[in-house]
Amino acid sequence: MKTTTSNTWPLSTQLIPKPLSWLLVLFITTSLWYCHANRQGKAEATPKEVIMKVRQAAMLLSQQGKEALTTLRDRNSSFSWKDSYVFVVNCHADLVMANPAFPERVGGDILQHTDYQGKPYGLELCEAASTHKGAWIEYSWPKPGEDAPMRKISYLISVPGQPYQVGAGVYDSRYTLQELNEMINTSP
Repeated sequence: MKTTTSNTWPLSTQLIPKPLSWLLVLFITTSLWYCHANRQGKAEATPKEVIMKVRQAAMLLSQQGKEALTTLRDRNSSFSWKDSYVFVVNCHADLVMANPAFPERVGGDILQHTDYQGKPYGLELCEAASTHKGAWIEYSWPKPGEDAPMRKISYLISVPGQPYQVGAGVYDSRYTLQELNEMINTSP
């Protein structure tokens, strides 16, 4: 009994017709590129994560006061995650206290801040934080590391016993402000 050995690769054109082999190579290459690109990019934060992180940061500030700002300014802390980050303002002093994604804004006047469309979002941030459980607002802002502004929706609350307001946001057009504000009441 004679056995034959084939030196052809299983995906050779002998086994797969030539037009299909090119499509297969294109598909595999595109799939590998897509997987690599997504692994390199950051995932998107969710509104529920934002609510949780903002409340955790408020608790940290409530317990540690000004000392907690060091952690909240650190872009490698757990308060900078996926494509979001916690920021801290002091509306009464008109100051940005922490912003790990845009550290050049620390010390700036929050009440004068306008978004990329000229909307005075700094005032809105402070107004949102003054409500009992906080609130969401929307404005135009770029994701960290990008230049083009897009819709950002941020959740803010005031920190009990401290002069700070803390917030974070998502870059998402799927949710309305009403849906997000209803989510505040259902989040633990």
